[in-house]
Amino acid sequence: MKRLEYYRRLGQAFRAYKLKKTRLSYMPIRLWIEATNTCSLACVMCPNKNLTKEQRGFMDFDLFKKIVDEAKDFVFDVHLLHRGESLAHPDFFRMIRYAHDAGIVTRFHTNGTLLTEEKSRLLLDSGIDQFAFSFDGFTAEAYEKIRVNAKFEKTVGNIVRFLELKKEKGRKKPVMFIELIHFPDVFKKTDRAARRAFMTRFKGLPLDKVHIKELHNWAGETGGPDRSKPYGPCTFLWHALIIFWDGSVLPCTQDFFGTYTLGNVRDTALREIWNNDKMIALREKLIARDIDDLPTCSKCDRLWRPTLFGIPREYLGRLLAGKMN
Repeated sequence: MKRLEYYRRLGQAFRAYKLKKTRLSYMPIRLWIEATNTCSLACVMCPNKNLTKEQRGFMDFDLFKKIVDEAKDFVFDVHLLHRGESLAHPDFFRMIRYAHDAGIVTRFHTNGTLLTEEKSRLLLDSGIDQFAFSFDGFTAEAYEKIRVNAKFEKTVGNIVRFLELKKEKGRKKPVMFIELIHFPDVFKKTDRAARRAFMTRFKGLPLDKVHIKELHNWAGETGGPDRSKPYGPCTFLWHALIIFWDGSVLPCTQDFFGTYTLGNVRDTALREIWNNDKMIALREKLIARDIDDLPTCSKCDRLWRPTLFGIPREYLGRLLAGKMN
């Protein structure tokens, strides 16, 4: 999908959202496809560590192909990650290439712990458009308290080596970020010298941006929302779908444990799921603020975040820029 078409579709979604339409005449602009929900870390802010063995798995490559083949006619970009570490999937680089060759903009996040030199080279040659290292804390002490089971120096070394390879090859892509969650205590306790020392590690290397994002509560899994702020219906229901490794389709990234499954892409087309009875009913309930019986939505802090033109400010800039980070 060309950039002009993306903005046309984005405008279509914006109008439908503002007009409170529940049956949509267009298809989603973006997908989150979960290659796997396995992860070797036990980060303090992430519910992944609470998934049972039976809930974990890897997406079949044939299922991934089925999704891409259906979505390539209407999806602008796909985030090849959701609840786990995508680099753990043995077919992950094939997945990137397949989506890339289908004309879909591809992105993902990684904690960086599995990024060996071999995988760095494969990633550079895979066709990935953008990715971010999820990295929290400017010192070993802070990082290792948050990213449990990870080692600060090893992960920083993995990031530096990837950037060195990117520079050696003279590549402009992938666009690469380091993304940190704004943990107030961490930022408050870390002095400027420590922050400068951290950033110096990447001096002269093709790091495009350091992005700091607000901590969210995973729909109540890590705390309740502040309802003193203005309410706004979740925008995800008007522009995106999320697909778990087993094919289950969800309306929002915050539904970590799949409490509101819309269907399964193994046996139902995305076109049918996008406007099925469950999705329309959910849009209606979000518009009416009738969410008390929805265990995920009622506890999600993203419904109570500051807005601009009725769109959560957190997402507006990213949507306009065509970014997922």
